[in-house]
Amino acid sequence: MTKRFAELLLLGGFLVLAVLLYNSTAAYPKFVQGSTAAYVRFLAICLGVLCLAELFITSKNKKKEQDSQTAALNMAEAPRRFWGLCILLFIYAASFEFLGFYLASAIFLPTAMLLLGARKPLHFGVTTIGILLFVYLVFEKLLGVFLPTSSLFG
Repeated sequence: MTKRFAELLLLGGFLVLAVLLYNSTAAYPKFVQGSTAAYVRFLAICLGVLCLAELFITSKNKKKEQDSQTAALNMAEAPRRFWGLCILLFIYAASFEFLGFYLASAIFLPTAMLLLGARKPLHFGVTTIGILLFVYLVFEKLLGVFLPTSSLFG
């Protein structure tokens, strides 16, 4: 399997997922159509738009990267990073109940960036604060979604 085929297959799968996710909101009960269904529709539309944008960018850069895209797909170029990230994601998800979403994310994001090769502390801080602020504003303030809270302090 080539990298290009794997990318197209993955993008196609995400587009199908976006459509199915959007269509599934019609079956939600009436009392959640304005809240939960709107949140799921928002996610589905974002996923679909991002997939379409990536397909457009990929097709536009087709000639530039044709040689690198026809290479065989090698998922084990950096096995330590891959398995480290998998373990880190598991710990992150398991820590939600104890630490809550924001504290767990404030620990996870810089650790993941460090694991993946980032080295500038300023980038860690700006990225972490930016992502957490965005999540707070969009999900808690705009959409009214309650994220997991910490049992550590309460």
